[in-house]
Amino acid sequence: MSWHGKVRIGFTTGSAATAAAKAGLLFLLQGRMSSRVDIPCPEGHVRLVLTIDHLERIESCAGMHAARAIVRKQAGDDPDVTNGALVVACVHLTPSPETEILIHGARGVGVVTRPGLPVPVGQAAINPGPRKQIRRALQDILDCFDLRARVDVYVEVPDGERLATKTLNPRLGIVGGISILGTRGTVKPFSHAAWKETIVQCLDVARAEGLDTVVLTTGGRGQRFLENVLPRLPRIAFIQVGDHPGFAMRQATRRGMHRVVWGGFWGKLVKMAQGRPQTHARLFAVNLAALGELALDCGVGLDAARRIARANTAREALDILRETDRFAVTTRAVVSRALDHSRLWARYSVDIELILLDYDGSVVHRVAELGGSGGRRVQSLAASP
Repeated sequence: MSWHGKVRIGFTTGSAATAAAKAGLLFLLQGRMSSRVDIPCPEGHVRLVLTIDHLERIESCAGMHAARAIVRKQAGDDPDVTNGALVVACVHLTPSPETEILIHGARGVGVVTRPGLPVPVGQAAINPGPRKQIRRALQDILDCFDLRARVDVYVEVPDGERLATKTLNPRLGIVGGISILGTRGTVKPFSHAAWKETIVQCLDVARAEGLDTVVLTTGGRGQRFLENVLPRLPRIAFIQVGDHPGFAMRQATRRGMHRVVWGGFWGKLVKMAQGRPQTHARLFAVNLAALGELALDCGVGLDAARRIARANTAREALDILRETDRFAVTTRAVVSRALDHSRLWARYSVDIELILLDYDGSVVHRVAELGGSGGRRVQSLAASP
């Protein structure tokens, strides 16, 4: 783990497994304990130096010697549920005329049960990046010793089954533990790339399940509300996209979805109406002055429009709108503008529906446009505050 500016950069579960596997193999070949090892990242020439927490010789089921190494995963300043988890690699070395490096999942590593993920159904949820990373690190050692052998690596996360309940794995059809992940080898704090990777995986699973409709939500609370609004859709159709509505819509249509529903709360939807495909508060604030102008155009009185423009938050602006008789007109205009931008982000002909939720989960407006035809169907389930 290292410092980058004022935040700490961590390393992935894939890097942890790679370091443990390398330490184990070096121990079997040299008989020497390694307190630190350097490993390659999945792509490029960047290398990391990681600390080994524990290293010991064990007996394999065939009676041959094997090694067990442990690395403690560190996520830096990223809010990762696997931060501090122990990642274990048990390495078995067998003489062989040809080199084979086989990677297996063990306790606490999930098994893929649904199609659409980068790992085939029935295999351990160890993604291609970490598999490549482990093989490269171990092949380098074998080449250095000019050795041909079969190396079996069993990756284990003792607390993985419990940790997996805090991830999207159950919904993705990964059972029994966490996934071993990492396309870069390092973890950047609050990584937008990690969010986007998760969105793509969820979309791929939904498509592989034969779905042609997905419901994009900002988070768990919005998803729970939308599951009540759209009870006929399977749970796998609901995908949490955080602050990436534009990216998620584009990726959904690229995967051939026929209908994309986005549902969420006022603040995010106002940003979408103002042309923001990325809605994180640290990157883009709601333009309340522009919202005040829109309210004025919708017939809101000048005094209320000025109060909206000077509001502290989008939620306060919504409360001001509730006091007027133009609540339904103004909120519907915001949803309609958000739909205009959603159409541009989608880029393909697809049915798009936007649902504005109130903070208690009730529906304020539903606006749909079929296939980019411009014909809109507006359903206002709450015409007044």
